[in-house]
Amino acid sequence: MRFTVPHRVETERLVLRRYTHADAEALGEVTTRNVDHLRRYMEWIQFEPQSIEQRRALIDTLNSQADAGEDYTLGMFLHSGEFIGGTGYHVRAHPDRLELGYWIDRAQEGRGLVTEAAVALTLVALNLAGADIVDVAHAPSNERSASIPRRLGFVRQEAVAHGCFDDGQMHDGVMWWATRDHLTQEPFAAAPRPRAWGADGTEFAWPAERADA
Repeated sequence: MRFTVPHRVETERLVLRRYTHADAEALGEVTTRNVDHLRRYMEWIQFEPQSIEQRRALIDTLNSQADAGEDYTLGMFLHSGEFIGGTGYHVRAHPDRLELGYWIDRAQEGRGLVTEAAVALTLVALNLAGADIVDVAHAPSNERSASIPRRLGFVRQEAVAHGCFDDGQMHDGVMWWATRDHLTQEPFAAAPRPRAWGADGTEFAWPAERADA
């Protein structure tokens, strides 16, 4: 299945969008100062540090993957333009499912920004992008990551997730699901719809009524 994932999503405090070459320097700065913070659970941190040229090449690769429907990586920015982390969707083996991922600058933790992004991207996935399920997978020891789906009312699954990275090794992970049925519950029921735009700058039209209405 090919999903219709926006290139840009805006919430009350955040802009979630594809990276451009102009983001390479900020991406490098924030990633570099968070290497120790991210090392345990983010497998890709092993490729740090990178040059600006390598980061621009990475941005090209990430956007090509999104164009091909393989993965949808978005940067997390404040409305001021400050880069603060990354998010987006992984596409695994299940044709009806998008897996939500996220990381944030340690200096920005505790402000509810990841929760805000997760709410918005769950709404987008289920109401705009064409997914029937949004899932979150994490290593069993990653309690900070687990707090997001738990807070949002995702249902923990008995089945284990695909291998999740933890301190240099892959482990069976914990998996959480949300479906359109969850959109009748808080915090989704009262959450404002984020605005979303495609590659050509055309704004996505939300369904005339919520899918859960």
